[in-house]
Amino acid sequence: MSFIELIGWSLVSAAAACGITVWWANLALSQLRRSMQQEVEHWKGEAARARDMATYLQHEVAIWSRGAKQGREDLMAMMPLLVAAHEQLQGSKAADPADAQA
Repeated sequence: MSFIELIGWSLVSAAAACGITVWWANLALSQLRRSMQQEVEHWKGEAARARDMATYLQHEVAIWSRGAKQGREDLMAMMPLLVAAHEQLQGSKAADPADAQA
């Protein structure tokens, strides 16, 4: 084998090795891109579910707040009746011992 042939085959093998390396790198990059795309889609789905849950909870908080406000208003409306009933009960208890002594 002459020196020229040796240099020629060396260049051919270097080009083949470079081509195989580039092919392998492209394959690895395409797999990584596919994996990253799947992960992006996963997190987009998670974000959508989180937004849905936040909307639901916001609605629930609004409903709970309205219910609590209504409950406070109902209690404030009943308060005079409760106070009157309590005073009446206290008055009847105070009158009972006097009736028992007489």
